[in-house]
Amino acid sequence: MKNTLRIVTLMTIMYANSAFAATGAEGTEFGLAGWIFLGFLALIVTLQFVPALIMFGSMMAGVFGKAKNRETASGNVK
Repeated sequence: MKNTLRIVTLMTIMYANSAFAATGAEGTEFGLAGWIFLGFLALIVTLQFVPALIMFGSMMAGVFGKAKNRETASGNVK
């Protein structure tokens, strides 16, 4: 147990040191890789949004549209 606590403490200190080293103001530009990443995220959102709109439109047409052949629970057609 003592060895595990020592290892966890050492890892915590080492990770904290690397976090303090990464706080410089250098490299504040949003490079090509950042724009490609944002474009990829926008593509994913768009590709998920279009089918959602289609399904929402179909659902609204089903809820508020005219009924053609509605059957009752007993199977009789109105």
